Amino acid sequence: MTSNAASASQCRLAESLARKTIPSLDGLRAVAVLLVISNHMEVPYAPHGRGVLTFFVLSGFLITWLMLKEADRERGISIRNFYVRRVLRIFPAFYLYLALLILGHLFKGHLPTASTWEDYLASFFYFGNYRFALDRHSHLFVGHTWALSIEEQFYLIWPWVFVAFHQDLRKFTRLLISAIVLVDIYRIILFFGFHVSNQWLTFTFDSRVDHLLVGCLLAVLLKRGVGMQFWNFITARAWISMLPLGLMVLSIALAFRYSLAYKFAVGFVVDPLLTAILLVQVIAMGDTWMWGWLNWRLTRYLGQISYAMFLYHMLAARIVIAFLGTRSLWVKVPAVICISVVIGTLSYYLVEMKFLRLKSRFIKSPVKRAERTAVPSLQPVSI
Repeated sequence: MTSNAASASQCRLAESLARKTIPSLDGLRAVAVLLVISNHMEVPYAPHGRGVLTFFVLSGFLITWLMLKEADRERGISIRNFYVRRVLRIFPAFYLYLALLILGHLFKGHLPTASTWEDYLASFFYFGNYRFALDRHSHLFVGHTWALSIEEQFYLIWPWVFVAFHQDLRKFTRLLISAIVLVDIYRIILFFGFHVSNQWLTFTFDSRVDHLLVGCLLAVLLKRGVGMQFWNFITARAWISMLPLGLMVLSIALAFRYSLAYKFAVGFVVDPLLTAILLVQVIAMGDTWMWGWLNWRLTRYLGQISYAMFLYHMLAARIVIAFLGTRSLWVKVPAVICISVVIGTLSYYLVEMKFLRLKSRFIKSPVKRAERTAVPSLQPVSI
């Protein structure tokens, strides 16, 4: 790769990261939620868990990147403001969804069963992931909320860790790498040494937090400018992004072939790293022929409403099955997506946006502000 190509890719990546919002990531959210729907609708060869894994890596990256920018801009982090933003973004739509489920039972003329109430309460308090890991019965319309439980458990801890270490990013990097490796080893020991169930290793925070941490590590590395030769190489040409994409496809194929042993020993270790690499390529090359479709208005819109689509897609599936029965997937899957988009749109504009506009009332401005927002230099440094 020539020095001019390296310089251009570095500049392109820095410019994309300096934006207030990164449109390509909305497109990536759209892909993730469509993967989730395809998997839950049992589309043949739809990769199991790929959509949620993408959400985890993306969430870890975005949360950490925004906090790093806030630390530069405000010369500190407000944990209170962090929680206010998370509450206004996540709680209203989620609790409305639970309320509608309960109203649905009442509309049909009966209360939820004791087991269903336990499911709803577990989801309400965001520990549904552990309940679902221990209880294998059908969890109706809240089984998929295990992923939201993991993210909320992560948000309870992460701002405190960030505040403790963000002023020394080198130490922060080492901490994150150590944590990721320890969780990987821990998960492998649980599976091969103690024969812990697939549900536990898939649904629980202690077995999946490394996927969020990979996204966090990516944000810290980019902020420090670590590994710029590598980032420059993978973002220099659009076709190079086919390499991690091809490795992902290979990993999915191996997971189908070797099942749980590959999933927990290799897939859960390698796949988040490949997703992080692809994420950088998408950020830097959102205007190329390879990834420009992620910036289409429709794709970005689906990404913006992806949270509500994720919440309601199981309910949408039940509606479709009730009206269409067991018809072809070619009919059911598009119908579920369309209903999820309609409900997602209503949730986004009537609920989520209304509460997000309240941020100015609850978020306190810091006393001391930096004169300007720092733009990442992305200069190479040692780890």
